[in-house]
Amino acid sequence: MNILNLLDKLLNANENDGRILINPDFCVRLKTPMSGCYECIERCPDLSIKISDTEINILENCSNCNACLHMCPNSVFYVKDKKDKTDKNLENFYFCGKTEEYFKNSKIPAVGDNRFIQCIYELEDVDLIYSLKNGFGITFVSSDCKSCRLKYFHNKKIKRINEISKFLNKENVFKEINAEDFNFKEFAEENSKKKKDAYNFKTADDKAGNKKTDKEYIESEDGVKTAETLDRREFFKNSFKSLKDNAKKLAENVSVEDLPLSQLYSQYINTGKNEKSVNYSLLKRQKKIYKFLKENKELLPLFNIRLPKINENCVFCSNCWEMCPTGALIFKENKISLEPFFCTSCGLCKDICSFGALRMYKASGIKDISGEKTLIINKNNF
Repeated sequence: MNILNLLDKLLNANENDGRILINPDFCVRLKTPMSGCYECIERCPDLSIKISDTEINILENCSNCNACLHMCPNSVFYVKDKKDKTDKNLENFYFCGKTEEYFKNSKIPAVGDNRFIQCIYELEDVDLIYSLKNGFGITFVSSDCKSCRLKYFHNKKIKRINEISKFLNKENVFKEINAEDFNFKEFAEENSKKKKDAYNFKTADDKAGNKKTDKEYIESEDGVKTAETLDRREFFKNSFKSLKDNAKKLAENVSVEDLPLSQLYSQYINTGKNEKSVNYSLLKRQKKIYKFLKENKELLPLFNIRLPKINENCVFCSNCWEMCPTGALIFKENKISLEPFFCTSCGLCKDICSFGALRMYKASGIKDISGEKTLIINKNNF
């Protein structure tokens, strides 16, 4: 067997099994019981998430509904190699996972597996905003939502879609259809149109001398390259180096080029016992949002980005920067600074400030989220 294929199988043996994994370093509940975050525990439909003083456990009754992936601001829960099913060009069709059995048992031709999602809540806000802003309609083929145990998340996302549509002044761009009323012929024609348009676009690009591989088209669709999409040949070139070196290389490649932000910090490289592990899900999500906001500054109000401010009664007790799960708060050169890119608005810093010196405010302009900010200087030099 080719050595590259063997290494690929060893490194990715468990990446596609769909299990929900945990990155406990980023859980605010594990940082301190003073945290006010209980969302995943209270909202899990299976009641399968248990958090003690020292660990998070997912119980065996977990049904892999993936709701926790979209609840946690710090991306504590994740699935390796989770594919983005959102299209960027034409109308998007998605099917509730419960409708899969209906389509199998009916005379309606099969729908591609890549179109079935747990529920509409799996679509990220940044993708919804992109699609609705550009007039690319979204159609969700649903089942019996009223009796579904996931209806809380469904209703919450529908409310969010309505907020986005109203802000963008877009009407009738989102449709929800019951599976029994779904017109498969119309869907098939739309799919055919999408393939034809994609082919024409690619052909036109080739004629213009900009020939790309299929992989390049996929990677450049949203203009964002993450560690997961890097050329594996580059990784395998150094595959016999130490794990530490490979971890460093991966982290260095998760950059924020051309964004109005500072570079990623070295604490995101897992090189020591006391250092934070890499949270690729969080970095990928944040990078996607910031890339979008750089090109669509006027849409910042649609994102509830809340950042910390520190008042003069701060005594520099160190709690906020030492417990910040993502390293967004930094103490150096006798001052507390904030890197907005890493701030997830989790609010832990506010919850644990015993002096009430810290409050959260909503970012109102691109300057608020651009680059490192000095929050307060220790003039007394405690």
